Order: sequence, then structure tokens, then C-alpha cells
Amino acid sequence: MRTLWLVIALFSLLAGGCAKHSTTTVPLAIQAPAPMNEKERAQAALTAFLASRSIREVPAHRDGNVDLDGDGIDDLLMLLDDPNWCDAGGCTLLVFRGDAAGYRLISDSVSTRAPIAVADRRNHGWRDLLVTVGSDGDSGQVALEFDGTRYPNDPTMGALLDPARLVSAKPVIVGSPADTVAAY
Repeated sequence: MRTLWLVIALFSLLAGGCAKHSTTTVPLAIQAPAPMNEKERAQAALTAFLASRSIREVPAHRDGNVDLDGDGIDDLLMLLDDPNWCDAGGCTLLVFRGDAAGYRLISDSVSTRAPIAVADRRNHGWRDLLVTVGSDGDSGQVALEFDGTRYPNDPTMGALLDPARLVSAKPVIVGSPADTVAAY
């Protein structure tokens, strides 16, 4: 019995000693995620937005990129022009803030129509959005001003801009090539 314990102890020492000297540290390969292009980033933002509302069907949409907050990173405007996201007054507009990781939802506004443009005028550091509201026969443009947290949810509550006092702005989402966009 004593011999058996001696053999086990000796074997443990040899195995332990060999293990210490034969072990090498192999660095783990860390693979960075593949960089996403703007279309993939926009799709990821829309997917996250829909998932937060437990919606599975991806709506038809048009989007455009522009730096709204002056940080040098493009933000995302996305018009959900799908029948499930539109009413008689227009469709839902999503505004996402861009950063190195992707996009984060800032606000959603209902009853908006293209064309959608951005003005040079800023509120709380964010450029005003110019959206079209109303039906084809009775439509006009409204300025959506950032309130420090978000853009207004319902642009139809704002006053229509006077077309005689409008100057050009940067179009982001256009309705058709024939549409013109104006700003104040």
C-alpha cells in the first residue's frame, strides 16, 4: 500500500512538472466585426427600432444621411413610406443620431411627406428639418425644431412656412426628381 502511494505521488510530480514546462501561451485571435456600410448601418437601426416595438415586418422606406448635430458624423433620416406606417396626413419619419457604433433613435414624427430637407438654422445645436405636411392639394412645409431632446412628434401642429420667404436648403429625402425643396 505504501508503494502504491509512493508511485502515485511520484507520477503526480512528474506530470505536474512536465505540464509546467510544456505549456505555452497561445494568444487568442480576436476578430473585429466587419465594418458596416451605410446601408447596413441603416438596416441595423431600423431592425432595432422595429424590435423595440415587437414588429417583425420590415416596412418600405427611404433614407438619407446628413450631419444634423455638427459632430462630423452623419445622422440618419428614414421615411417609412409603407401603408402600415402612413395615414392620410403622411408617413412616419425616424431620426437617428450617428456614432462610431451605428445609429441611435432620437425621435419619430408622424404625418410627414417627402420632400424632406435640412436648413442651416439650428436649435439646441441640431439643424432644423423641413418636412412636407398635408395632402397633395393642400400641402406645405413645416420646420421641425430640435428641443434639446427630440424633434416634434406631430409636424401638422406647426405653422406652414410662407413660400414667399423660403430660400434653398439641402434635400435629404426627395419625393421625385421633379420636387423642389425650400427652407427658411
